[in-house]
Amino acid sequence: MGKHTCNHMTESLVEKTLLQLSQAGLRVTKQRKALLCTLAVADNPLSAEETHAQLAKGTCDLVTVYRSLEQFEKIGVLQLGVRENGTKVYCLSHGHDHHHHLTCRSCGRTERVDVCMGDELENIGRSFGYTKLTHVMELFGNCPDCVS
Repeated sequence: MGKHTCNHMTESLVEKTLLQLSQAGLRVTKQRKALLCTLAVADNPLSAEETHAQLAKGTCDLVTVYRSLEQFEKIGVLQLGVRENGTKVYCLSHGHDHHHHLTCRSCGRTERVDVCMGDELENIGRSFGYTKLTHVMELFGNCPDCVS
């Protein structure tokens, strides 16, 4: 694999996710498995560029990473997040559990937030007549270690 390799726990998650890819009609390739393993062991959501940088040299090009991440997000195996600067970041859905993140502006420390007001927001969207709604919601601030 790349700079980070799957351990027993993440290998199981990756295999489960590969099955979801197959069920969605996507081919299971070494490149896709490497991408999923990289995301499975990541401490924080990663951008396409960060994911690519974690792969073993020559695994695949950056365009393939972008395309694969978008495909994975469309079928629900990855969750999309957005950094304060607008950069898209991705994390494994871990069984389709929807969550958000709290990210420190200074050091980049990321905390998982298991609270979501998405239903309320999407109800507001429906009240305007919108359909096929999705949302991306993230929190940003300074962690206790960076407040000085």
